[in-house]
Amino acid sequence: MTTITRALIEQLEAFDVKGAPALSVYLNVDPKRQVEHSYRIVFEDLVKETREQITDKTSRATLETEAARVQTWMENVSPQGKGLVIFSCEPRDLWQTHFLPVAVADHVAFEPRLDVAGLFEVIDEYERFAVALIDKQRARLFTVYLGQVEESEAFRDFVPGRHDQGALAQARYQRHHDAHVHWHLKHVVNRLADMQRRREFDRLILAGPEEATSELRRLLPHALAHRLAAIVRAGTSASDADVLEMALDVERRIERQAEERLVRELVEQAGAGGRATLGVPPTLEALGKAEVLTLVVAGDVRLPGSECPNCGWLDAGSPGACGICGTPMHAVHDLAHRAMGRTLEQAGSVEVVHDEAAKRLQAAGGGLGALLRFRA
Repeated sequence: MTTITRALIEQLEAFDVKGAPALSVYLNVDPKRQVEHSYRIVFEDLVKETREQITDKTSRATLETEAARVQTWMENVSPQGKGLVIFSCEPRDLWQTHFLPVAVADHVAFEPRLDVAGLFEVIDEYERFAVALIDKQRARLFTVYLGQVEESEAFRDFVPGRHDQGALAQARYQRHHDAHVHWHLKHVVNRLADMQRRREFDRLILAGPEEATSELRRLLPHALAHRLAAIVRAGTSASDADVLEMALDVERRIERQAEERLVRELVEQAGAGGRATLGVPPTLEALGKAEVLTLVVAGDVRLPGSECPNCGWLDAGSPGACGICGTPMHAVHDLAHRAMGRTLEQAGSVEVVHDEAAKRLQAAGGGLGALLRFRA
């Protein structure tokens, strides 16, 4: 299965199809759908909907060619994981398929650019977490990404047990015991640092008895300490499935909290002279002026609109000509997706919010807002 990275998404976003329409396909291929190949029927329905929106005969014929290419491939390949993403543009010799371990929303776009917004939503929702499940002599280390454990290792260091002797002997033995525990935890820190160099994880979870996790936290260097997301009480005998669920619970909580803070910041800073926008028209205007630092999109928002093929201006309506340069406007399949792509082109970032944060953004700004770089 493909590991989706920001570098891959930026590469796809920058791919020049030179005006030829490209087919971007996102399909939920959860195992339940694989039994009767129902995802293929979903694809056919999405292509039909897309075809009905195209009036140009040449473009319709090109869509049929690209769709047939996808259908033939799906008939000969068994899905893996839960999500499938395909990019196809035969005139530009483009063909990419990506199976993902997480589900994606069913979606088809047929435009003269690749629609990478769905991939952004995936990596925005799933950061890479490291988990250190430890006690005073044992350690199990994991990295978790895209809803699954991608790497794990386990080790045990020799730590002498406690024993009952005279006070002086016992004190010496306790110091000996404590030194071995310290060396064990330093070993854990070194292995985490190695893991960070290999995998570059975003967050760290420490799990285990309080005494061991507290000491490990004290030993973390800055590069690891500032990634610390949570400390969880757990036994080192926990199953891999339990560790994964623990990490995903922490990830969901942190992501939702961050999204709610972000939307709250948008609401507070939006307004005349503020460093944020709320609402579709003002956000598109800021994007057209290259002012957007971070575009914020409600996860379930879908917006009709149009785009100028000359200057790239986006409009929530369907004007005949661009209000900036006068070029005839083209309809886009989803204005929010195009805004995400345009933000990428301008070296901005994109945040997709869900649940309560998405509801608040919908109510306050129609599902779209932005933090700004500057104001002219």
